[in-house]
Amino acid sequence: MACDARLLDEVGVLTVRRYLWSPSAVSLGKFQDLGLEARATLAAAGIDVVRRPSGGRLVLHGEGFEWSFAVAVPPGLLPFGTHAAYCLVRAAMAAALTEAGARLDAVRDEPYVRSALCFSSALRHDLLVAGAKAVAVAQARHGDRHLVHGSVLERRPPAELVAAVEAATGEPWRADGLAASGLAPDGAALWRRFVIDLDAALQRVRPSEA
Repeated sequence: MACDARLLDEVGVLTVRRYLWSPSAVSLGKFQDLGLEARATLAAAGIDVVRRPSGGRLVLHGEGFEWSFAVAVPPGLLPFGTHAAYCLVRAAMAAALTEAGARLDAVRDEPYVRSALCFSSALRHDLLVAGAKAVAVAQARHGDRHLVHGSVLERRPPAELVAAVEAATGEPWRADGLAASGLAPDGAALWRRFVIDLDAALQRVRPSEA
């Protein structure tokens, strides 16, 4: 998260990165307060707790079931700021998933659901399969710089991690990720598709150079 925070402060060219988490961890949104007792419950299960520079709610990360990405957008690259950065990333990830064989649900912006868990509800720029969120997207802004965070849930996390998160938050875990649609994605291949589609999407929306 420190790397992403630095990108947000200093990015001068479009920068993308994909990363895995080992050991497993949860990340909290910039303004989320989990509480000491919940943190202790996660620590007892060997789950680290970090804070993202972007918003949103608790995301469970771990190698084998989830991977994360960040897209840092420098000033002047996009014509419409925050909304354009969201749309750029969402369009590229939707294209990559479709090319990989995923059947995405229609865009859905649900009423606010009070929950500690990111994957318990979906907003406009999240991606859904089989009726549930499979890719979560959040954003942070510093001046004219934008950082878009994404979490790709490939499959339901291991039972012991789910149990620890449920104990810490008092909420049931419902998300099964891309596997809910029968897809067994290759994360590295999906990422390569995403980068190609991101570049194509950028060429369509960036301001013309006169």
